[in-house]
Amino acid sequence: MSSPYPESGPPSGAPGGKTSFMNLDSNLGAMLCYILNFVCCLGLVLSIVFLITEKENRFVKFHAVQSLFLLALEIVAGIVIQILGMILSLALNMVNMSWIAGLLTWFLGCLVLLIYLILVVVAGIKAYGGQWYKLPIVGEFAWKTVNK
Repeated sequence: MSSPYPESGPPSGAPGGKTSFMNLDSNLGAMLCYILNFVCCLGLVLSIVFLITEKENRFVKFHAVQSLFLLALEIVAGIVIQILGMILSLALNMVNMSWIAGLLTWFLGCLVLLIYLILVVVAGIKAYGGQWYKLPIVGEFAWKTVNK
């Protein structure tokens, strides 16, 4: 199987070392940046902490940044869906069918949430496995941010 990275790209395999914060294994710290988003956004807090504290461990820093970008993309998508739902609701209100806008907004919101949940779980599993897994859209931004 070919690698999605150029030959000088990130290696696979479990990274060594510990995190500066809480002295966790690197792969565990990287995974927690994603998975803890299910617990009152603790993943957001942990990702910010790792982004600030990790000076040497690029693996954890990469996954912290990617987790932050993924969460930001999910929030922006939710806001866009709500705005489009309001516009559609106003348009359909003229013919007393604004409930269709509510139903479409709910469906699109659920779809975005499902995609987000799948990406978080996949990224968490890959991070725990020690892989520098780049998610679609946000992965390249995270890679460029960490390797400035």
